[in-house]
Amino acid sequence: MDFIQKGLSAAGPRQDRLAMFRTLVPSPRNLLLAGVGTLVMATGAFAQSAPAENAKSDEIVITGSRVITNGNNSPTPVTVISTETLNLTTPTNVPDGLRKLPSFAGSRNASTLGNSSSNSVGNFLNLRSFGVIRTLILLDGRRVPSTNADGTVDTNTLPQMLLQRVDVVTGGASAVYGSDAVTGVVNFVLDKKFDGVKANVQSGISQRGDAFSYRAGLAAGTDLFGGRGHIEASYERFRQNGIGNKFERQNGRDLYAVEGSGTQANPFHLVSNAHVASSSFGGAIMSGTLKDTNFYADGLYRPYNHGLPSGSAGIEIGGDGTYVYNSSIMATLQTDQVFGRFDYDLTDDVHFYAQGSWARTYNLTNSGALNMLNYTISANNPYLPQELAARLAAANEPTFLFSHTYNQVPVYQTEADAKVLNVTAGLNGKLGDLDWDIFYTHGESSQHVRALHNLNNGRAMAALDSVRDPASGNIVCRVTLTNPGGYPGCAPLNPFGPTAMSQAAQDYIFGTTVGHLTNKVEDVGGTVSGSPFSTWAGPVRVAVTGEWRHLTLTNTSNADPRIHPDCTGIAYSCSASSLMWLAATTAPVRASQNVGEGAIEVNVPILRDVPFARSLDLNGAFRYTDYSVSGGAKTWKIGGDWYINDAISFRATRSRDIRAPTLFELFAPQSLSITGFTDLHTNISRQVATSSQGNSDLKPEVADTFTAGVVLKPSFLPRFSLSVDYYQIKIGNAITSVGGTNALAQCEQSNGASPLCALFERPLPFSDHSEANFPTLIRTQSLNVANTRTKGVDFEANYTTPLSFGDSPLLTGGRLNIRGLVTYQPVLETVQFEGAPTITSAGVASGAAKIRATLLVDYSTDKWSLSVQERWRSHLAWNGTPGLVYTIPDVPSVAFTDLTLTAKVGPQDRFDIFLSVQNLFDKTAPVWTSQTSSPNYSYPVVNGDDYIGRYFTAGVRVRF
Repeated sequence: MDFIQKGLSAAGPRQDRLAMFRTLVPSPRNLLLAGVGTLVMATGAFAQSAPAENAKSDEIVITGSRVITNGNNSPTPVTVISTETLNLTTPTNVPDGLRKLPSFAGSRNASTLGNSSSNSVGNFLNLRSFGVIRTLILLDGRRVPSTNADGTVDTNTLPQMLLQRVDVVTGGASAVYGSDAVTGVVNFVLDKKFDGVKANVQSGISQRGDAFSYRAGLAAGTDLFGGRGHIEASYERFRQNGIGNKFERQNGRDLYAVEGSGTQANPFHLVSNAHVASSSFGGAIMSGTLKDTNFYADGLYRPYNHGLPSGSAGIEIGGDGTYVYNSSIMATLQTDQVFGRFDYDLTDDVHFYAQGSWARTYNLTNSGALNMLNYTISANNPYLPQELAARLAAANEPTFLFSHTYNQVPVYQTEADAKVLNVTAGLNGKLGDLDWDIFYTHGESSQHVRALHNLNNGRAMAALDSVRDPASGNIVCRVTLTNPGGYPGCAPLNPFGPTAMSQAAQDYIFGTTVGHLTNKVEDVGGTVSGSPFSTWAGPVRVAVTGEWRHLTLTNTSNADPRIHPDCTGIAYSCSASSLMWLAATTAPVRASQNVGEGAIEVNVPILRDVPFARSLDLNGAFRYTDYSVSGGAKTWKIGGDWYINDAISFRATRSRDIRAPTLFELFAPQSLSITGFTDLHTNISRQVATSSQGNSDLKPEVADTFTAGVVLKPSFLPRFSLSVDYYQIKIGNAITSVGGTNALAQCEQSNGASPLCALFERPLPFSDHSEANFPTLIRTQSLNVANTRTKGVDFEANYTTPLSFGDSPLLTGGRLNIRGLVTYQPVLETVQFEGAPTITSAGVASGAAKIRATLLVDYSTDKWSLSVQERWRSHLAWNGTPGLVYTIPDVPSVAFTDLTLTAKVGPQDRFDIFLSVQNLFDKTAPVWTSQTSSPNYSYPVVNGDDYIGRYFTAGVRVRF
């Protein structure tokens, strides 16, 4: 156990921790041979397995329905995954394991870095890359309150020690669960009868000695009052250190960028060693007589060394330009989870329960160096070398533009600290032949997002405008003389050199901006279900549900983006349109909404035990939801499940589903800025005010979903099953953010009739095309104008068989389990608004691979087990926008292999000691990055590909 204690304390330098792990684990060569041997064995015996949880499917109350209690008879496809399986393949946490399944393309994780206006770091699950916001997250069948401003749920905040399984419903379920269940439902199901004590302790590290992690958890449960009551509780902590510098991996050090214009004459192409030529790490003069003067050391200058042309203006290969190297590959992440539950049989027919969970998640991201671009500097700036000042005077140039990328001052960071509280109490029981359930839930999430070392633009402009005090001869900020009370304590800033900025100037221009977001929900509901009558084929099941929710959203901020700096007394750079802070900030907002829902679901047996129909059931549901802000919405579902015999069955559903606008989409506060704009209506170009804000007129998105599938269990191959399910989803009024500055959004073709025309405020009627009708305000806001659709096929195969090798105790009682999951998604496309091009995301690196597959192979005996997971995706195009020309080959297909070895030791084999190797073969992900003018801001790999490399985790689990 010493290695676990050392791992948890994280004592010693990185090299020492890496050396420790190398002494504990087999060599990569031996691990590779073990993996190959396992895969060969699995290939030879393929078609022999089904996971243990499938064997229990008859006992599962199925997620996705309130009237179907047998998972084999569900018309909606459901994938059931035990937490034991997820922990074997991915020991970090349950959501990390889920993201490796092919249906979860486009999910966000610790490599999806946030910013100061939102917190993207975490595990936000995305079914079929159709939008995180369109995947409903449940905990034991109850809606989980959102943990983010955009209404999404970070599943890292859910309790994991007492999870029994995860049900993934890959079909529309809004008629059963309400809003957001457009692409499906992910239900984290608790083990509500856990009896005993279990603990887990583990630590891990990458092959390169970084991304150190540890996980420790404890759970206990017992019956009370002679079995009438039960109590259980758990606590778990997980921490993983981030990789805070992209140069820690070769893909980051190579400074990749996509350059060109995407035309036949200048196609997009991939370059390495890309530099931004509009700045330097010591500061560069960008205009006038002194243009291309580069300060390579403090106060010392020489001609700017331009690199080779890249095909894009402002980007060069090599030279004195800048690049981003000190931003994170992945964020530092820590989660704490506490859960407790008590239930009690008040009578033989009435059951009481109460449960509560509290979680905290913390993350920290390095977002990059400070960029101060194109600031106006006076030719009389006292820090400017005299020779340069003389040349400016001779040329009669009073000012010049100056840019500086600082790599010697504190890096800009985003720090997020979120706390989530969820308390539920309820009663359920029987009343004659009826089952009933009532509950109350209070959910609350609070999120502090801090921008550390955020640049205060007002202070920076005041500090850069330096002069000599006539009275003392000291260098001071001009504003201290011209507006003494405007910027008290102003410290002049010397920009001419890599380390010329004083500590006093750093302390003055940097600040911490904070946004505090709180989501609250009060939820009351109940269900009555039963079989009021029977048909010739059996009892008809009916469930009636009612629910009422009150939602509130509150955001406070110490840096309202609508407040601009005071320019009084500042001679240069400052204007009425200047923003107060360089990094994004959030404005205060308060909003609330009431939601009332009523639903009915019916399951009607049509045929039983007749030729060609062992059973035929029809299932239907209808829900009406009233949103106090966005109005009413109707959702429905109709489906059928037809068992021809034990070997073959068919299922199909047709549903109308919704995604209601979030409170933030409805009431996001206004922020203002000034930008240049060319107005096609008046044919005039000039500055105009632009506004970003919420839209209280938004309506729920309406999705039409169709699924159809077949399940095969051939009698000639016992313990084998294969399911094939087709799906299609279309949304005609999808919510999307549209900016009026987009040339395609200027509504000229509609003659003023398009909804996009509401983005423009004009002083005169639309029919007037004179200069006087130039817009006074242009909005960016969410509208119900997008069209989006997807379709594809899901495959799942399961096989299990006894498989022993000899009479040794280590080899007897063996069992081989194989599970394969494949998604083929040829269509995933969006038209942002009428007249905009169709953007294809299927088979595109920024969207989802057309083919994604996961193979899980597990061989276990009474004493040990070996598990291998293989993930594969097909090749990817670089972009899905029509008309763009690339000369870069497609991003190639790639596979990643994970291996876990577990041994049972100790009294009664209560201890499981395990070693897991993620990315066993240390596969480097193929390079991909979007076309951008800022090379290497994002780590250049496809979302979902491995970005760490080979990773070792060792630990022990125990249960009493």
